[in-house]
Amino acid sequence: MLYLIHFFMEISKNEFNTILSDNVKHYSTRPLQKLSHFALTKISGGKENALLWSYGQFKLSPFLIIQGFLQGMYPIPNMNNAKIIDWYDPELRGTIPVQHFKIQKDLQRRLKKEKFQEPGQKFEVRINTNFKETIIACSKPRGKKTKTWLTADYIKCALELHQMGITHSVETYQNGVLVGGVVGIAINGCFASLSLFHTVDNASKIAFYYLLVKLKEDGFMLHDSGAANSWFSQYGLVNMPKEEFRRNLILAIAAPVTFSNKVPELEF
Repeated sequence: MLYLIHFFMEISKNEFNTILSDNVKHYSTRPLQKLSHFALTKISGGKENALLWSYGQFKLSPFLIIQGFLQGMYPIPNMNNAKIIDWYDPELRGTIPVQHFKIQKDLQRRLKKEKFQEPGQKFEVRINTNFKETIIACSKPRGKKTKTWLTADYIKCALELHQMGITHSVETYQNGVLVGGVVGIAINGCFASLSLFHTVDNASKIAFYYLLVKLKEDGFMLHDSGAANSWFSQYGLVNMPKEEFRRNLILAIAAPVTFSNKVPELEF
């Protein structure tokens, strides 16, 4: 009995020392944390910017990408230092109305003529048949640009998300060769377009138009196209204020919507 009493007393003493040590550590580090937070907030221009800077130091992962989009932001590797992740949370967000998108007349004429094209000129549209090759093609520098935000690490994360059924591709082919496509990320009723590419004229435009029709047919509620006033304006882009975008995002990610692999039938 005396042995057991001594045993429990030792346990209590050790626990007390642990608690005391933790408390001392807490009260000694807390002022330093407050000072660091104050300095970072002042330098970065506000608490939200300080938070984004902190996020930017994390290692890129599928979880980090999803976390960003769920918060209404899009994390992108810095083009000058890929180890830093830039988190964009603009005051205006470019969105394309799912139910009321537009199509330019020249693209509409091209799509109408598709059924009459020669086999070698006709486009074939596929969904999620070669996501890897599509996103790699999207990552290739264009024109005078020598760098791309689609780094090897981001592509690796996107491929993992594709295996989970979260990232998707709409692809265009000619004679069985991939010549254009668009990749994006779907979180329930929200779809965010990430990048496009083409090696043949109109290939990416056609893939993107099929994506627009598909999002409407599948019941998506929000299409995030990133920056405001972008070239997506030709599809009826709307510049949505941050708070309005966040409200619409909450409704969209709460909606039970699935990105199907069905290629839509176009009607004009």
